[in-house]
Amino acid sequence: MSAISAPGAAAPPDAAHHSEHLAQLVTDPKRQRQILIAMCAALIAVVASVSGLNVAQQDLAIDLGASQNQLLWIINGYTMALAALLLPIGAIGDRWGRKPILLGGLALFIGANIMAGLAPGTGMLLAARILSGIAAAMIMPVTLSVITSSFPGEQRARAVGIWSGFAGAGGILGLFVSSFIVDYLTWPWLFAMPVLFALGSMAMTLRAVSDSREDQAGRFDTVGSVLSALAIGFIVLGIHEGPERGWSDPLAAGGLGIGLTALAAFVVWELRQDQPLLDIRLFAHRGLAAGSLTLLIVFAVMFGVFLVLPQFTQAVLGYSALKSAAALLPMVVLMMPLSAVAPVIAQKIGTRTVLAAGWRSSASASCCSP
Repeated sequence: MSAISAPGAAAPPDAAHHSEHLAQLVTDPKRQRQILIAMCAALIAVVASVSGLNVAQQDLAIDLGASQNQLLWIINGYTMALAALLLPIGAIGDRWGRKPILLGGLALFIGANIMAGLAPGTGMLLAARILSGIAAAMIMPVTLSVITSSFPGEQRARAVGIWSGFAGAGGILGLFVSSFIVDYLTWPWLFAMPVLFALGSMAMTLRAVSDSREDQAGRFDTVGSVLSALAIGFIVLGIHEGPERGWSDPLAAGGLGIGLTALAAFVVWELRQDQPLLDIRLFAHRGLAAGSLTLLIVFAVMFGVFLVLPQFTQAVLGYSALKSAAALLPMVVLMMPLSAVAPVIAQKIGTRTVLAAGWRSSASASCCSP
């Protein structure tokens, strides 16, 4: 799954793989724009669904009689399914065709969000959110793979930068639109925006995106896929239940234990495979390891802010949902344009300098915030 592991990296040197990759490159500027818009629209639908319900927790609690734990499961059930299946489904798309996986994911995503909007109770809403998460796992990695396999090398870095900008900004945009809906409509309409973005992406994907896949010898890494899903799913379960039940509770401690054991088994298994689901050896490259760790920290903090800050501003400061989301909009104003130009800046002054400047700015903002 090279496109996911190292976006924008050069293709492996074997001739069959390399010729297959070049056959998918798109040089027409108009079609490039259509592909980029289609992939970013799908990405916004997925990311906005992560944060969209955060501003509607009070409404859901009142209308559905949901407890705080049920609300967290409704919000995090989507994220858990997405995280657990992201790696194996991305590998399936790379091996057997990206376009069918993407279109199937978009169709399931649309149906699941319609189901969520019509849910009469917490059970059906949770089921719909888990289905949406499965669909999101079919969509999110494939959008990046389509970009890396469609754009020529000199344009790929900028396209991936734009994709990354929408990955971050989509959460804030989802919060803002969802806040407007909560203030002026009712919570079932929260699922309309993801459906509209998914429909637009599906239409443009059918028209502009060609099917592509990577030539890979050997069998699909089924064992690695199961271990990765177990590791992520149970670790998230343990982290989710720990604060509510206590870290010594069997569900929290057991979840963490099973998840960490599965993670260790996954690493050992992948190191022994000729065609691993995720080539662990790649992380011996310090640049890739540092970049992956940076992305993990940045997105963990950012989506933590999306979860906590709206509740704080509404429950403690008395903000309306819309005003609460508007407080986060300065992040979008800076994030989206900077993501597009960051690869160009990195080429001129160096990736290390750009990353260090970003870390220093983040640390300064954290120290100075009240």
